[in-house]
Amino acid sequence: MMVNFLKILVAVLSGIVLAFSFAPFDEAWVVWGWMWLLLPLLWTVSGNRRSLKGFGLAWLAGMGFWVINLKWLGTVTWPGALALSAYLSAYFGFFGAFAAGSVNPWRVKYERVKTIRDRAKQSFRSLGSAALLAGFWCGLEWVRGWLMTGFGWNGLGVTFAKNLILAQNAEYVGVIGLSFLPVFLSAVAVQTARRFYQQFRANEVKVLHWDFATALLLIMLSFTWGTIRLSSVTNEPKIEGRVLMVQQDIPQFADKILWEPSKIVDGFEELTAEGIEEVFRESAEAAQETQSEEEIVEIRMPDLVIWPEACLPAYLHEQENGSMVGGPKVESVFEYIHSLGDFTFVLGMSEVRGETAVDPEVDVYNSLIMDEGNGGRQSYQKNHLVILGEFIPDLPFLHDLYLQTTGVEFGKGLSRGTTFEPLEVDIGGQPVGVIPSVCFEDTVPRLTRKFVRHGPQVLVNVTNDGWFQESEGSLQHFRNALFRSIELRRPTVRCANRGVTGVVTLAGSLVDPYSKKMRHLVNESGSYFHRGYLLATV
Repeated sequence: MMVNFLKILVAVLSGIVLAFSFAPFDEAWVVWGWMWLLLPLLWTVSGNRRSLKGFGLAWLAGMGFWVINLKWLGTVTWPGALALSAYLSAYFGFFGAFAAGSVNPWRVKYERVKTIRDRAKQSFRSLGSAALLAGFWCGLEWVRGWLMTGFGWNGLGVTFAKNLILAQNAEYVGVIGLSFLPVFLSAVAVQTARRFYQQFRANEVKVLHWDFATALLLIMLSFTWGTIRLSSVTNEPKIEGRVLMVQQDIPQFADKILWEPSKIVDGFEELTAEGIEEVFRESAEAAQETQSEEEIVEIRMPDLVIWPEACLPAYLHEQENGSMVGGPKVESVFEYIHSLGDFTFVLGMSEVRGETAVDPEVDVYNSLIMDEGNGGRQSYQKNHLVILGEFIPDLPFLHDLYLQTTGVEFGKGLSRGTTFEPLEVDIGGQPVGVIPSVCFEDTVPRLTRKFVRHGPQVLVNVTNDGWFQESEGSLQHFRNALFRSIELRRPTVRCANRGVTGVVTLAGSLVDPYSKKMRHLVNESGSYFHRGYLLATV
């Protein structure tokens, strides 16, 4: 009984340890060691139903991880956070079943080896089982990213977000492929440790273990290649664009936004005007510093002015001819913004296709709008909707669950966009493709990749993480999203209502490779929960 209790305790502890790899703790090195606790439990399972027992132990590890890792979701719904944690823990469970039942190297009794050939076979078996386990883990992360619309949040590879050298390998294997490294090394290390212990007991310790040396070599090669790519990508030419992003840090809860709509609109307009004033102020200061009276100082207006997701509490209506028209208040906002200068205005707001927004059968989209100021408007309609937030699958029990949790019926929900054509904007006199994304779509690699075309492109994301208040949810969102820049080798411009607003380089960094300045919006204490604007280059 005590042994079983200790196994359960260690299993949960392994998941808790893994949680420290992610925000807000950011002890990323832990990702290399948490499986040293879990794998011995799985490989020492005995008796019948080994796979089932392995599933149970690993599921407990998953709960230890996800309950902590998703605690920010409790600011919206604790029942939902716990239910999602239980579901995501099942993927840990499947890994545990595979490790305990199908790929269990400890089933083979330790044998004393006397020849180099026998040692080589021993190492190959170790490397083979480790590769199978690591590949299976990556496969589970891939399935998790698309099954039931997908929630690929915080795979093991995301822990390398602050290790830009290793992160560069995501260009070739994706962030999911990065998860192979810690699982592979852990599986080899645990097998090597057991073998070393058995050799010690037999008084025949071998210093060199070829499997462990091979695993370390793989990590070293990943570091070397990452260093080469980081250096070359940093020196690539940039688009030479300028953006102005506005963030209000609007407080809100799951059932309401705490500010009046008029205050929200006035605040965005005020901050935008302040940002444009800074442009003129910079130009005036540059003119004073010129050494020659004949030297002309150009006033470089931003190419893009960006407001975050759902920033206007109103709709744009799509007409029969394809044009998009808003009500008088909406159009007055567009007119005012364009009176400040010549640029493209980008924002997130609702878009309606149908007769009226109150028609229960009308299609309503969560859209990214690009207004060029000359009557031309482009829109991207969000494709990857949030389950239980923007839509509910046609399953009666899910509708009942939502009603019991929130006290209101869900209704039709939002409609899903179907186009994967990039938008286009003029930056510095050249056409640049825009890879659009709304909300957490920037964490979905298979979606953003569909917009990739030849020629210069930039990822533009508008999001609102205000529902999660001042939690680590915003930072976790950003850490997942920055890998899109590395995978696609496209810069990202990201505007949040509350969260991380900034510009990400092709290498996944917020640091401008030329000026060496951080391109993110923070207050004096370094917090992202800040009201203001950010002028930055792309």
